[in-house]
Amino acid sequence: MRRLLLFVPLLLTLLLLGCDKDKDKNENPTLTEKDKILINYPWRMSTVTDLANKDIPVNQLNAQTKAIKEEMDIQFLQNNVTKAIDQDSKQVINGGTWYLMNDNKVLDIKISGFSGEFGVEELTNSKLRLKSKMPVDGVEQETIMVFQPVIK
Repeated sequence: MRRLLLFVPLLLTLLLLGCDKDKDKNENPTLTEKDKILINYPWRMSTVTDLANKDIPVNQLNAQTKAIKEEMDIQFLQNNVTKAIDQDSKQVINGGTWYLMNDNKVLDIKISGFSGEFGVEELTNSKLRLKSKMPVDGVEQETIMVFQPVIK
């Protein structure tokens, strides 16, 4: 009985050490290079183009896209949280989640008013280009939303 009492604290210690190792692995997710680029700074929509890279005039975009372009910056955070930030006041307008998927070819964004899976055409330190279908002059078509980093 005495030997059994000596082994119980040893077993509990080993069990606790094993639990701590699993906890550390889950708290520090590995970021890819593309994740790091995305979270470096907020992004501001500079233009919307057609697939031939021709700019689409702002007056042909729907109200939702105009609001994103003229009023919001999009901030991607390390914990897969994204925020829409007012360009003037810097206040958070909206929030949600983001995930890069399919070998960084798709950006899944879930924010009220700006949700969906967007094709990642380009993601560099100087430009983010997302492919999407949206109404242009009342007709649904494939477009490219072009974002520039907001460097403070």
